Amino acid sequence: MCLRAVLCALGLIVTAAGCGGGSSSSGKGGAGSAAGTGVGGSSGGGAAGSAGGAAGTGASTGNGGGVASKRPWPDSTAKTLVLADQLPGALTAAQQMFVVTHMVGTQKLTLDQSQPLRALQPNFLVLHYHLAIWQSAPSVTFIVDGMSWGNDYPTVTTHESWFWHNLAGMRVASVKDGKLLMNLGDSGFAAYWAQSFIAQAKAGDYDGVFADSASPALLQAEAQDPPEPRLQGTGARDTAIAELGGETYIQAWQTFMTGLDAALGAQGLPLIPNTSAFTTGWDTTNYELTAGAFIEGFADPSFALADWQHSTNQILDLAAQHKIVIVQNYLASTGDVATRLYYLANYLLVRGDRTYIDYFAGGPLEWYPEWTVDLGAPATTGATVADLAVGGAYEREFANGWAVVNPGGSSVTLTFPSGARLVMPQGGGAIDAAGDEPGTIADAAGTSVTLAPQTAAIVLK
Repeated sequence: MCLRAVLCALGLIVTAAGCGGGSSSSGKGGAGSAAGTGVGGSSGGGAAGSAGGAAGTGASTGNGGGVASKRPWPDSTAKTLVLADQLPGALTAAQQMFVVTHMVGTQKLTLDQSQPLRALQPNFLVLHYHLAIWQSAPSVTFIVDGMSWGNDYPTVTTHESWFWHNLAGMRVASVKDGKLLMNLGDSGFAAYWAQSFIAQAKAGDYDGVFADSASPALLQAEAQDPPEPRLQGTGARDTAIAELGGETYIQAWQTFMTGLDAALGAQGLPLIPNTSAFTTGWDTTNYELTAGAFIEGFADPSFALADWQHSTNQILDLAAQHKIVIVQNYLASTGDVATRLYYLANYLLVRGDRTYIDYFAGGPLEWYPEWTVDLGAPATTGATVADLAVGGAYEREFANGWAVVNPGGSSVTLTFPSGARLVMPQGGGAIDAAGDEPGTIADAAGTSVTLAPQTAAIVLK
């Protein structure tokens, strides 16, 4: 389906001749929290936060249209800003206050959780959660009206053309969790999806939509119950599909996402799909078509050097375009300081004006002292990682120090001016009921720093 048809289906084009084509069903349903964020779909509590930054900017659509969101996205140019995954319920008053003074937002809160917290900090961001290109399994619930958890499967299942079918005419589900792949080429589905996103986001007073499990690269392994040979291997990129008007799945995805982003942007709602970590080399999807990206599995120490370079280049490009970029990964334990520093230093390499981070071990209600390190504004910025290459590693200088990353397979030693101090976090982890900040920052001499493979450091001037 062409972009014009998508925009017509969403009511964004009106001409004398009319749009024609596909039916449009309305509804307030949605798709659920079955995959990808590391936290399940249970209802959660939270807090409202403003961890600092400048006044921030309103969100716009991927192509610069839309209207400003009602709450600003805080400026992260000179400060590490944390946007937490779904926070747990039943926070104490002290935990709520901690969150509103340390974090800028979260996701998947009902109004009874978000409203009291926004009374503490009116600009605390809360994202609606919705699957991007899948219908959640019937047993999975999600927030449908800002207040309650449910599922619109009974409505969606009555529209067979909205579902993806293999050549045997069978619906195709995820082998992981049973969510159902949808037909992005169906104009009625495109219209319903946009209407659902908008209705749910408005009902919950959300500041955007985090659209999970969005990447076409997932389909080769996941969309195979029953098997769908057209999407195996590089099929999403290479196979022309009749039901998509002869387009490949990636081409149809780009048209669909462009229309969805435009529809949400017109309501001041940025669309933020979970793109995964950009390590699938054959994936030619243009992930710059939406207002932002949620990059799960960001900067994993397991990445091969070439994958790290490809991923980091993509994120640098998104940040340079002032996209909303949320990076997230996970810890084996709260005491894994080396991995914590690796995630944070990688974030600092790519941090732009709307770039946010989270990593955690037991759950998102955690805080790490390294997030408070004040490096100040960047003195250098790379268009690609090649611009950041120094002495076998990658380095970005800030007003008050440096972030250095060694994603390669050999140790490297870097030297810094006299008086440089190496940041050494102590403690960190769960925020207790008293709302006390966990952990502190120590330092050591940092004029010569040796980085083992897949490690990083933060050095203060």
